[in-house]
Amino acid sequence: MNTAVLNLLACPVCHTTLVLRKQKRIGVRIISGNLYCDTCGKTFPIKNGIVCFTASHEKLERKKLKQLRQTTILQELTNRWQHLYSPRELRALKKEWNWMLTTICKEKNTIHLDFATGTGRFLRFISSYTNGELVALEHDYATCTELLYFLKKIKKYDHISIVCADACAMPFVNNAFNSVSSWHGLDEPFIQGAIQESQRVLKKHSYFIGSGIHYQKKSKSFILAKKTSILFTTKESILRFLKTAKFYSVVHKIFFVGQWNEKEDYLPIYGDFYSVYGIKAKKK
Repeated sequence: MNTAVLNLLACPVCHTTLVLRKQKRIGVRIISGNLYCDTCGKTFPIKNGIVCFTASHEKLERKKLKQLRQTTILQELTNRWQHLYSPRELRALKKEWNWMLTTICKEKNTIHLDFATGTGRFLRFISSYTNGELVALEHDYATCTELLYFLKKIKKYDHISIVCADACAMPFVNNAFNSVSSWHGLDEPFIQGAIQESQRVLKKHSYFIGSGIHYQKKSKSFILAKKTSILFTTKESILRFLKTAKFYSVVHKIFFVGQWNEKEDYLPIYGDFYSVYGIKAKKK
């Protein structure tokens, strides 16, 4: 974690600023230490430069780590993941990413938050266009460790800090970030809470931008998601979430409509029609 991010961190329970103890630093990066909340009495560790606010750091599954590393080596480092997309899907993806980039602050003195970062596919794209500080928030510690490996391999780690935390309880002070993004993080459960938190940690007059998937109404995917209580967002629901969070200047944009072509996925179901959408909104 870069020291520039330290003053932005807060207890995810009470939002009190945290005290850094027993730290180890290399230059401007904090490698290890403990963050202590005077109000709650809770302690949050920093391990290998990753700030940990979830219990997932306590045990790492070797099988999962091996699978993540294989994906990084075979797909992400070489950009071979692009072969998983049809030419039409890839063109739509590039339009989606470029559209999302329009609201991400690029100046050197800005700080941008990306949540549900995963192993860094979209973050790699952002990092090539901004001179500001970047914070990647991901809930799973194993994924965070793989993201760290990936960023170091592509030499993009210098101005990026990784935080392992729940997007519905972001460990940041109010009005911390110049912009917030999430590529397909809007497909995650309990996304309404993450949108509320994004509004809280954004500076005034700053943008939230994200993307996700809409299932076609009455499709097998739509029915299965509803039956199993898996969150699916319609245009109406995502607009309602943003309105409830008191965002304004909301724009909803469709980038792709087609059939899902991956047979192994639980959702969407293979062959079902779906659409990829983007959403951007401004904080008052």
